[in-house]
Amino acid sequence: MTSDNGSLDPVTSGAPVHRPPFPVGWFALAMAAEVPEGVLVPVAAFGQSLAVGRTPDGRALVVHASCPHLGADLAAGGRIDDDRVMCPVHEWCFGHDGACVSAAGGPLPNAAKLRVWPTEVVNGIIWAFQGRSGEGSSGPPAGPATPALVLRVEDHAGHPEDVMVGLLSAFGVADGSAEAEAWIGDLPGDRTVVVHGPGMLEVLSGPSRSQVYVTPVDGFTTSVRMCDNPMIEVDAESDRMVLSCFRDWYRRFDQPSTPTRRAARSGRSGRRARLHGA
Repeated sequence: MTSDNGSLDPVTSGAPVHRPPFPVGWFALAMAAEVPEGVLVPVAAFGQSLAVGRTPDGRALVVHASCPHLGADLAAGGRIDDDRVMCPVHEWCFGHDGACVSAAGGPLPNAAKLRVWPTEVVNGIIWAFQGRSGEGSSGPPAGPATPALVLRVEDHAGHPEDVMVGLLSAFGVADGSAEAEAWIGDLPGDRTVVVHGPGMLEVLSGPSRSQVYVTPVDGFTTSVRMCDNPMIEVDAESDRMVLSCFRDWYRRFDQPSTPTRRAARSGRSGRRARLHGA
């Protein structure tokens, strides 16, 4: 059996595995055409209530939906322009870096900071980088070569890793190998499945390409966006498949993308560590 937050691994049949519920990396949150210019719309992802907006100059922004002032919902009437995000209730404004730039005429509070996710727009898709708060991305998202057309969106129970395994099974992948930053699955005929990062799967069949995007909604649900393959079905039992080579590769996304500094130690233990060169 399998479950999400550190329960049973379907590969090892009973051995505990402690996977973070949200892999680190880029995930598709919305099509840019779905987000009207200048407004903030609600999106649920990474266990958070988010607000997604598009600026008049074509950029996108993904922020926490709760205003740092008094918790108003930014996705319920909030506005965005090229420079700032405005709360719909008290009209506090925040820069695209999250800093408060206007407190409705009052003094600017340094502590009121809006959480902002690294965001990119690639071929009409709004991507957000899921990592620790303040963590930068290791590079841009691996978007498709041409603008994607999402034909179907559905939710599946399970960790993104298990949902990916179910997708690979549905396409007929039984084995594969890692190459650079991608995992390539073997398929019969003139077809190849390529997994780009934790959130995108691409099927290559001759000159044609189709994409599937997976995005963790919360610790129990993963959203799947299908492009050009509306008839593919994910087997509810397929997350029990082995595909250990893929799982081993995918679990690289359990780790932060950027190195973290060790916290400074003080007092007697800190002095002892410095004396011994630790």
